Amino acid sequence: MLEHIARPLLPVAFVIFLGFLAGERGKLSQSDSLLISRLILNWIFPALLLVGMANTPRSQLFDVRFVVATFIGLMGMYALAFAIGWYRHRELKVAALKGLVCGYPDGAFMGIPILAAMFGPGSLYSILVLNLIASLVMMPLTTMLLAIAGGTQSGAKAFASSVSEAVRRPIMWAPALGILVSVLGIKLPAVLADSLDLLGKATPGVSLLCLGLILSSVKLSLSLDVWGNLGLKLLFHPALMVGAAFLLSVKGLYVQQMILLCALPSATIAAMFANEAGAYRSEAATSILVSTVLSLVTFSCVIYLVDGGLAA
Repeated sequence: MLEHIARPLLPVAFVIFLGFLAGERGKLSQSDSLLISRLILNWIFPALLLVGMANTPRSQLFDVRFVVATFIGLMGMYALAFAIGWYRHRELKVAALKGLVCGYPDGAFMGIPILAAMFGPGSLYSILVLNLIASLVMMPLTTMLLAIAGGTQSGAKAFASSVSEAVRRPIMWAPALGILVSVLGIKLPAVLADSLDLLGKATPGVSLLCLGLILSSVKLSLSLDVWGNLGLKLLFHPALMVGAAFLLSVKGLYVQQMILLCALPSATIAAMFANEAGAYRSEAATSILVSTVLSLVTFSCVIYLVDGGLAA
């Protein structure tokens, strides 16, 4: 059991540490991390999703109850954190950013290599569902709330603009194209499939190295708010996903994968939102860094529970 838990986590921790070390010693800069992030999100990750979805059987693509349970797990966490943030601070920007920090798991950078090591390529479907909900609902909603708080444009216009921008990104249309290929029963030419697969295979290692590089610039500033974020993200979020699955009587491999994804630390994109909004910057960055470190312990516990038959 210990070996099963350590096998996917230790390589992840090692590569994150290499990225952190490269940033600390000045071998790579923060401008490099932005370039690597764009490479991941616009090229290699979309290639991985496209070929992964194209190879997914049609019967697995439309599990409505699983999608609804995931929506409850993700947006329920967002709503709870938002409510706590509003109650504590009475500031719309802070509440929206707290919701994003607690509700958006790091599926892109940490989820892919961990789930791939545990479940193989089939785990891409769970990551796709998470990414779709976050990209089409959570991030546009946050953008709208920040726009309302800043008085820059109407809420409806901000939401529509954010959704429109999200749909044009490769990380959105590439998996959609893969789903279309699967639904129509089209087989990708071997040369094209192998080329996309070769590009996509770079995603896990490069993304973890980039995560470590990003974390090297974070300055610790622990506060009561940060500790609250850690409890919500690492402990309550996977429990909420278990509750959503129980509520809808959904079980199986995909549910187990989504529980594991919800147990991951906060996504680094939340810090980017906070930096751009000029609010909640220290709290968001510290929450991401500390949750990444602590998740090596808490995530091990969730792996143990899933191995023990949770939601099987």
